[in-house]
Amino acid sequence: MRAGAITVGLALLVFGCRFAAAQQPPAPAGAAAAVDQRLVLSTDGSTLSGGSGGGGGSATWVGSITTDAVIGAGAEYQQIANSHWTAGVVSGSLAVGRAQAKPHLYVEVHEGSGNIGAAHAFTYSLAVGGVLATLTPRLSVQLEERRIDIDTSHGNLPKFGVSFRVTPQLLASASYAYSAGGNLGTKLTTVRLDYGGSSLSALAGAVWGPAAPAVLNLFGQVVRPGPTLTEGFVGIGKPVGRTSWLLVGDYTEAAGAKRTTVTLACTVQLPARGQPQ
Repeated sequence: MRAGAITVGLALLVFGCRFAAAQQPPAPAGAAAAVDQRLVLSTDGSTLSGGSGGGGGSATWVGSITTDAVIGAGAEYQQIANSHWTAGVVSGSLAVGRAQAKPHLYVEVHEGSGNIGAAHAFTYSLAVGGVLATLTPRLSVQLEERRIDIDTSHGNLPKFGVSFRVTPQLLASASYAYSAGGNLGTKLTTVRLDYGGSSLSALAGAVWGPAAPAVLNLFGQVVRPGPTLTEGFVGIGKPVGRTSWLLVGDYTEAAGAKRTTVTLACTVQLPARGQPQ
């Protein structure tokens, strides 16, 4: 596979929805406290135009410290064509204030490294921080900042999002991200619908806009400045005993590179402290 397509493939993974559920803000700390501890396992497989593909997986533990604070830690691995990387992940969420609908602060950090072929090593660093506030029983707003330093891509990506609960089961959300500094050149619009029933859940959404920097391939040749990313994803989830399963299909296209990914995630609700196994 040509080096330019490999580099664009990396850009798709940075800006695309590798795991669509991750686009939602973290669950409120109080909700996680009711479960006390969770183990989230995921695996994915993908195809990339040009005859190559890849896959990966992750494992994350999430647990509550208090009724208002949640922490998480885990690791992830991803491979596409002859590129692969591994990263450790830490996260946290904290409800602040005394109001019943408390604002939530959250952070998430991915730190690792990888290789493209045998000759080009790169670092993988992604830091996310934000606040999620409920304005009314139906309306919530989100402010988020991402710092991206992955191979030759670097910069900040602030985002503003709005969520509206149409019905008790249906949540509609939209967000806009605009890069500042660095070479990301990103302006992403995202729309999404989430349905949460007692026995079945579902999600669907789309992302579009300029999403990659003027990426250089391994030989220093310009692939294409400012390509436009288009993405669509759908998913379905179902609880089974102590576990919750989520299957997500995702299609992403940028700079002529097309990537299709299928992700299966399983959340295991671990027994709370003092509860029988």
